[in-house]
Amino acid sequence: MFKKIAVVLITRYPKWRAGKGNINNTDKVRGDLALKTIEEALKLGCSVILADYGSSKPFKKELSSIQNLIVTHRRSSKRSKGRRLAIKTAVKIPGIEAVVLTEAEKVSLITDCLNQVVAPIIQGKADIVIPKRNENLFKETYPFYMYESEIEGNETFNEELKSHKLISPDQSFDMFFGPRVFANNKKITSLFLKEYTFKVDHMAFPKWYFDAEDLSNTNFFPAVSALRKGYKVVSVEVPFKYPHSQKLNEEGKNKHRFEEKRKMQRISITIELLHFVSYLENYKGVRVKLNS
Repeated sequence: MFKKIAVVLITRYPKWRAGKGNINNTDKVRGDLALKTIEEALKLGCSVILADYGSSKPFKKELSSIQNLIVTHRRSSKRSKGRRLAIKTAVKIPGIEAVVLTEAEKVSLITDCLNQVVAPIIQGKADIVIPKRNENLFKETYPFYMYESEIEGNETFNEELKSHKLISPDQSFDMFFGPRVFANNKKITSLFLKEYTFKVDHMAFPKWYFDAEDLSNTNFFPAVSALRKGYKVVSVEVPFKYPHSQKLNEEGKNKHRFEEKRKMQRISITIELLHFVSYLENYKGVRVKLNS
């Protein structure tokens, strides 16, 4: 079954170095985890497609030494642009039936959860799978501030979906987890290749605060569009464990920066969702525009 799966990743680790690293070096911690994710996915027989931007020469050298890894080099730091580049490569690989779009550091998704999340796609029971973290493991393995932030983000996101009748009152998705698994057919893959722009002119928010090309275009808008079109979007609970080294890094000396980042992401994703749903419902004056 794993030969039918393409794992799509993006990387950007400018401060990664080979050898033993400091737990406060975020690029070293995350880069090492990404290499482990690649190793585990290839070991299973998956195709792995990676779009890198601005990583250090030692990291790029490490990537070039990995047999069967497909590496593309993106020209933009925007995460959605990199993901689209990798997706376009993945869907052209003969025999691929399911695409797993995930953050490169999420090793446990490959080692502990892959069977569960791809099975509904391979069996034709789902168009898109949104993995849902086991509640106990979520609370135990994540930094607590991240757990609280993403619980709140999920609640707000799901309430908005329910208010627009995109999901039923008893449905919910772990949208803020990140990974998406989808069928390799044109009607679904096209959703992940669309590029929307979002603008809000308000003195309370700097221009960089909202950017659909960061996360929404490939992580959030495709699932919402699929729900709107009536496609089969399903939630699958998985025993995902957050990497211990990443938790230590994010609870270390840079904890405050990570807390602010999570808060900013939650606010921007939620507001982008509000406007995107209005766009889908053809409201006038929306701040979302389709570029491609």
